[in-house]
Amino acid sequence: MSYKASTNHQLSSYSPQDAGKQSFEDLQTELSTLHREIEMRTQENALLNEVISTVGSTLRLEEVLRHLVDTVVRATSCQMAFIYLYDKDKERLILASTNEKYQHLVGKITLSLGEGIAGWVALHRKPVFLKEEALEDPRFCYFPELEEEKFQSIMTVPIIAKNRHLIGVITVQAVAPHEFTEQHHSFISNTAALVASAIENAQLYENTQRKLSILTSLSVLSQTISSGLYLDDMLRSLATLTVQIMEVDLCVIMLMDQARERDLEAPRQNGRRLTVRATAPSMNNERAHFHPIEVDRQTLERLRELNESAVQGIEDQNAEHEADTLAIERLNPLKDTQYRTLISAPLIAGTEQLGLINCYSNKHRRFSSEDQTLLTTIANQAAIAIKNSYLVNQLAQKNLVKGFFDDLMLGTGDSEDSLRQRAHFLGCDLTRPHAAVMIEIAHVDTRWDESAQSPKGQKARSSGPLPSHENSSLAQGISLQSAYKRMSGIVRRRIQDNFSGSVFYEHENLLTCIIPLSKDPTGTRLKSWLDDLAHQMHNEYDVYLSIGIGNTCQHIIDYRRGFAEANEALQMGQNLHEPKANESKRQPIVTHFNDLGVYRYLYKIAHMDDLRDVYQDQIARIDSYDRRKNTDLLDTLETYLECAGNLTKTSDRLFVHRNTLIQRLERLQSLCDIDLQERSNWLTLQVAIKVYKLRSSGA
Repeated sequence: MSYKASTNHQLSSYSPQDAGKQSFEDLQTELSTLHREIEMRTQENALLNEVISTVGSTLRLEEVLRHLVDTVVRATSCQMAFIYLYDKDKERLILASTNEKYQHLVGKITLSLGEGIAGWVALHRKPVFLKEEALEDPRFCYFPELEEEKFQSIMTVPIIAKNRHLIGVITVQAVAPHEFTEQHHSFISNTAALVASAIENAQLYENTQRKLSILTSLSVLSQTISSGLYLDDMLRSLATLTVQIMEVDLCVIMLMDQARERDLEAPRQNGRRLTVRATAPSMNNERAHFHPIEVDRQTLERLRELNESAVQGIEDQNAEHEADTLAIERLNPLKDTQYRTLISAPLIAGTEQLGLINCYSNKHRRFSSEDQTLLTTIANQAAIAIKNSYLVNQLAQKNLVKGFFDDLMLGTGDSEDSLRQRAHFLGCDLTRPHAAVMIEIAHVDTRWDESAQSPKGQKARSSGPLPSHENSSLAQGISLQSAYKRMSGIVRRRIQDNFSGSVFYEHENLLTCIIPLSKDPTGTRLKSWLDDLAHQMHNEYDVYLSIGIGNTCQHIIDYRRGFAEANEALQMGQNLHEPKANESKRQPIVTHFNDLGVYRYLYKIAHMDDLRDVYQDQIARIDSYDRRKNTDLLDTLETYLECAGNLTKTSDRLFVHRNTLIQRLERLQSLCDIDLQERSNWLTLQVAIKVYKLRSSGA
C-alpha cells in the first residue's frame, strides 16, 4: 500500500467519535487531578482551620503544642513530629512536645544553636527538606533514645515571630523515603507562621499565671511564717507551699542537728550534720530511714556563694560544673530514687547556716536562673522564721528552767509531785540523790578570735586593730559575753557526758547545776572530778573556774539548803583563796561546803563586827610586814598555831628546815607584843587570823 493510500486509509478510519472519546478521557483526567488538588486544598484548609481553632481556643502552651504535633503528623503522612522551643536564657533548643511514644523525653533533649539539623535551621532561619538518608547528612545529630536510625526523611522548619526573633523549630520524620511536596512545604510554613504568635501568647500567659500563682503562694507563705506555728508544723506547711510554688513533686527540708551544734568543742570543719525535718508530700514512714548527712565547710561555702549569686540575680556560669553538682548531690538524702532532678537552696539567717531546702522532680527538668532565685527567696524567708522559732524556743526553755530552779531554791511554788514532773520534762529524776553545784567563770581570755573553738595552743589570736575608744566598752562587753557563753557550753557538755541527767541554769557567767549522784550517793568523788574539770579548763582554755558544792540532796525539801550551801561554798572559797597583792598566779577554786570548817561560823562575825582589838592590830602589823618584805610570816604563824606549837609538824607542813622555822618565829615575836609561846593566846590568835583574812578579802 502506497503512502498516500495508507494515509487515506488512516484518515478514513479516524472518525469524529474517536476524537471525542480522547478529549473526554483527557478531560476526565484533568478533572480528577483538579478534584484531588481541591481535596488536598480542602484538607489543608481544614487542618489550618483546626490549627487556628486550637490556637484560639486555649492559652495553655502544652495543649497548643500537643494539637500541633497531631495535626502536622496527619498533614504530612509522617510518623513522628518534634517541636523544639528556644530558651533565650540558656541559648538552647529544648524539646517541648512530640508523639506519645517519646513524650517522656520532653525537657530532656536539648540542642545548642547550630547543633544538629534542628539547631542548623534555628541558627540560619531556613527550612531543611531531606527525602532520604537523613542520617548521612553532616548536620545530623544522633539521639539514641529517639531511635532516629528508623527514619529516612526529615523536614524541619523554623518558627519565627513577626519581629524575626526565633521561637523554635518543627521537625517531622518519616520511616521510608518520603517525597515532601510543595503542599507539605506550604502547610508546614503556614502552620509555623500561625503558631508563632500563639506560642508567644501561651508562654506569656503561662508566665503571667505562674507569677500570679507565685505571688499568691508567697502571700500564704508569709502568713505561714508569721503565724506562730510550732517549728515542725511550720516546716511541713512551708514544704507543701514550696511544692506548689516551685511546681515540683517533692520538697525536703533539712536542718542542722541542734544537739551537734550545741557541742561547741566539735571542730567546725567537720562537725555539722543535716537531718530531715519535713517533707511534702509527707514521707513520715520513710523519714526514719533518712540518714543524717555530714557537711563539710567547703560544701557549705559553695552553697552560700550560689545563694548570694541567686539573690543578686547573677547566673553563675559554674553552677553546672561537675564539682558543684557533686557538692549538691552529697547533700541529697534521696539518692537512687525515682526523682530525676534536684534543685537546692541553703537556709541562711545572717551569717548562720541553718539547713537546706531540696526540691525534686520526677521528670528531667532544667531549672532556670529564675527558679533558683525563687527558691532562694523562699529559703531566705524560711531561714528567718526558723531562726526566730529557735530563739523563741530557747527563751521558753530558759524561762522554764529558771522557774524550776527558782522554785527549788526558794522552796515555794508547785507541789513536790509537780516539781518532779517538771524535772522529768527537763531530763532530771528528783527521786534520786543530787548535789547542788554553782560554777562561776571567774576569768576568761576574751582575746580569742570569734571563730576559734580549739584548745590552747591551737586557737588563733585576733590580729585586727583594737576597737576605737568610743566602741571599746561595747566591743569588750560583747566579747566577754560571747566568751562566757562558749566556755559555759563546754563545761555543760563535759558535765553532761559524765553525769547524764544533769540540769543547768545559765545566767551571765554563773552556771547553777543539779548533778545526779546515782553512782556516788555520798558525793565523795564529785569534788575530785570537778577539781579535775577546773584544771582542764584552765590548761586548755585559760579559763579560771570557781566552784561551790553543796551536800547531797535526798528529798525535794533538801534542795533549798543544798543551793544555799553551794552558794556559800562558792563565795567563801573565792574569798579565802584570792591571790595576794604580791601574787599574780591565779588557780581554779573548788570548795565543798564541808571544807569551810570554822570559817563558816566566823563568816558572819567578820561582817557584823568591824571593831579592832589588840589581836587584830598584831596580825595587821605582821601582814603589813609580809607585804613590804615579801615574806610569809602570817601563814607561818597560822600553821604553827594549827599544829599546836609542834615545830616538827609545822616545818613539815611548810616544807622548811626546822632552823628556818625557828628564825621565822623569832621574827614574829619581835613584831608582836603578845607572847606567842603562851598557849592561852593560841585559840584567840587563830580566830583573829581567820577573821582578819575574811575582812581583808572583802568577804
